[in-house]
This record gives sequence, structure tokens and C-alpha cells, in this order.
Amino acid sequence: MIMQDAGSRDHKQKRAKAKEEDCEDLITQLPEGIPQAILSKLPITDAARTSILSRKWRYQWTFFSGTLELDGSPIMKDMKKDIRKAVGRQLQMAMEIMYDAERQTYTSWINELLSSLKSSTLQGLKLWFHVGTGCDIDKWVHFAIQKKVQNLELYFGHSTEYSLPLHLFKLESFNSLHVLRLKFITVTKDMLEYLLCCCPLLETLSLVSSGVPKTMKVSGPSLKLKCLELARCWELTKLEIFAENLVSFKYYGSYLDTEFKSVPSLVEATFGGSFVQFIRESFLPQIKVLKLDITQNIYWLSQLPKLKSLEHLELTACVNDGLTHGACLLLLKASPSMWRFTLKMLNIKPTFRRERRITMACQHSLKELEFVGFCGAACEVELVMCILESAVELQKITIDTRLQTKPKLGPLGEHCKTWDLEENRKRARGLQEKIPPWIEFVCI
Repeated sequence: MIMQDAGSRDHKQKRAKAKEEDCEDLITQLPEGIPQAILSKLPITDAARTSILSRKWRYQWTFFSGTLELDGSPIMKDMKKDIRKAVGRQLQMAMEIMYDAERQTYTSWINELLSSLKSSTLQGLKLWFHVGTGCDIDKWVHFAIQKKVQNLELYFGHSTEYSLPLHLFKLESFNSLHVLRLKFITVTKDMLEYLLCCCPLLETLSLVSSGVPKTMKVSGPSLKLKCLELARCWELTKLEIFAENLVSFKYYGSYLDTEFKSVPSLVEATFGGSFVQFIRESFLPQIKVLKLDITQNIYWLSQLPKLKSLEHLELTACVNDGLTHGACLLLLKASPSMWRFTLKMLNIKPTFRRERRITMACQHSLKELEFVGFCGAACEVELVMCILESAVELQKITIDTRLQTKPKLGPLGEHCKTWDLEENRKRARGLQEKIPPWIEFVCI
């Protein structure tokens, strides 16, 4: 009996060994470079797991050349949620100590990971988490430069003061950069000039809540910039742009003195904040996609010029019977070519009073209407019916009853408690009864 068991074990071991050899034979038949190409399409953690497949694959993952997305460990993310829910300061402090320990473990793992990678280049590097104290951030940035990354995204937490180090960028040529996204990171005047002049492939520059020069000049002899985003960069007071290839521009903040000297390719613009005088800009007639957040200021819309090229308008607004209706009507009237209108409503305190009839003086060529954050308030129904009456070419209405946008003018917690998804969908179905059958009606 013992001999039979031993024989059975030997047989199983031989089968396992044969299976592994067959696996290795298949792997060795792959053309050179294919395994690394396959691994580089995976998240780095999944790529590293392939080391157990066979002896040949044990170190293949170290030649990973894809995008590293390092935005905190799953444990860190779960602990962060638990800290927010914790009741009592003592419990919160204890959980924060545990979180800090896990964060240190994660940063140590990052250092080991970066030192293990042998590929000469990387597609991208994303470091997007609260790093805490004691991290050698310069080392990570230098790694990105050495690996000639194309996409670089950096955010180390709002409490970490970090300035992008120009001296590291000057150590060696960094002409591979296509996309740079920074949040809560300082960019000096010299650093900005280097990025615009010495990174000839740079197409996307995003600065969010970052320290920037008071005056920014976005220009350069060979500038290929296509997308520029400036959000909550409060030190910025003046912006000059000479960018022949710029396609998309986003600004969110306070008053800004702007000078757009040459932007012939600009077709998409996003504006928001406490005060934005975008209506003065000379490029407005050429804009095809316009996104506006008017939750903080709405009164400048009375001076709106003709948006003769506008095809898609996305408007974020608060529920306000008179002001929101007026804004929508002004924008529709100023946009004779618009065929798609997306309205995102922040229903802080929706009212369900009796509907009132409002009218629009002109007809327009709208074909698609999308209403996000619909809860069935009377003013919402009135607005939909008003647009319906004047949009003679309307083909589709989409009503999204989910709470997709966070209210900025009230406590989020109280609002979420009163958001009844099923009740909102019931009101949306009630609205459907008023829509002509030849118009496609979609309720989400």
C-alpha cells in the first residue's frame, strides 16, 4: 500500500513537471519581446504575479515598460474610508497611526519596485496619494526622467509642499514627455519655461490647486500643446497664450486677465468659478464644445455673444426657478447650431410646487437633451417642457436620476439622505407621459 502511494506521488510529480515543461515550450516559442509587450499591458501587480508561471517568466516582469499607477494600496483606501466613519477622536487617532504605518509600508514597496525595473523606458508613471513625511520624492521624479516617461501624473497630498525640481530635469534630456498632470505641486516660472521650451512633445498640461507664477505665458517656438487645464491656481492673475495647436482649454477660478494672441485650433472650452469673464474672449465664435459651471456666478450671462459654431453645451447649475431657466434660455438662444445639450443640476433643496408655464421666444436645432441629477422638481419639469416646445428637431431625451454631481452649496450628507432614486425614477416616468412618442425617451 505504501509503495502504491509513493508510486502515485511520483506519477503526479512527473505529470506536474511535464506540464511545466510544456508550458515553457509554448513560452519559448513566442517571438522575442512579445512576453514583455504582453506584461506591459497589465497592471504592475498582475505582471509581477506571472513570475510563478515558469522559470523563464520568473524575471520577465522586471522588463515592464507600460504605465505604473501607484495611487495607494487597497488597504490604505479601505482604512481612509474607515477613518472618515470613525466616531470619537481617540479612535480616529488610533486608526490614523495604523494608516501611517501602512503608508510607510507602501512607500517602501514603491522604492523596491522602482529599483527592480530594468526596462530603459516607461509609458507612464502616476504617483497619486498622500505620501506623508520622510519620502524621497525627488528620487521618484528622477526615476521618471531617467525612464523617459511619456505620461507623468503627480499628487502627494494637499499638506505636502513640493516644488517640481528644475535641476533634476536639466540633468539629462527629457524630450519624451507628452502628458503632465500636477495637483498641489508648485511650478516656478523657470520650470514652466523649461516645460514649454524643452519638452517638444508636450501635448497636455494640467495644473490643479498648484502654485504657479502670477503671470503665465504659454508660448514657444515649437509648442505642440493641445490641452491646457488650470483649476484653482489662485496665485494666477494674468494668462497669455500663443498656441497654434491648442484644441482644449479649461479654467476654473477667480477673475483672470487673459490675452489669447493666437488659438486657431481651439474648439473645446471649460469655464467655472466665482467669476469668469470668458464672454469677452475672441475665440468664442469658433468653440464647438462648451462646458460651463455656473453654480457660483450666473449674472454675466446677460452679455453673452453669439456662439455660432457651438454644437454641444454642458451646463452645471443649481436648481433656481428664475436664474437657471434664464441661463438655459439665453444659452440656447445664443447657440443656433447646437444639437446636444447636457444639463447637470445640483438639487440642494428641490421643491415640488405646482408647475408654471414658461416659454422660449425662439426655435433652435437641438436634437439631444440630457438631464443629469433629475429628481422631478417642478422647475425641472417646466424647463424640459419649455425646451421641448421650442426644439422642433428634438430626437432624444435622456433623464439620469442618479446623484452624479456633488452639491457645492450645502452639506452633502444631508442631501444624500433625501435622495430617493426610486421616487425620482417614478417622477421621470411621469414626465415621459408628456413626451411625444416619436421622441426617444431614456431613463437611467
